[in-house]
Amino acid sequence: MSSRRLVRVAESIRSVLARLITRERTLEGQLITITGVEVSPDLRHAQIFISHLDGSTPDAQVIHSLNMLKEEWQSELNKALHIKYTPRLHFHVDEAQKRGDRILQIMSEIEPPPEDKS
Repeated sequence: MSSRRLVRVAESIRSVLARLITRERTLEGQLITITGVEVSPDLRHAQIFISHLDGSTPDAQVIHSLNMLKEEWQSELNKALHIKYTPRLHFHVDEAQKRGDRILQIMSEIEPPPEDKS
């Protein structure tokens, strides 16, 4: 399978899921962003990486909410993608943003104070 096709399928999945997330009532008030989609070479699995800006909702609860909608969304993907197999969705919290924020915090803590030029 060509990597271009995998990229196109991953982008299509991201687009459809982004639309579904915005219209889903059970997710109202949660700012969920799809940060990446990785599709297996056989198109049977899709790893969906998300981030959410609601600091009060635990990651596990957000993933649980998305997993509750997984079957419905796979059905929507089947209608939209027109491919032989509809990928099984696997949601993961993308930790890259949290790691980046932590690195910036550490860097600001170790930055030397400005020199006094008096």
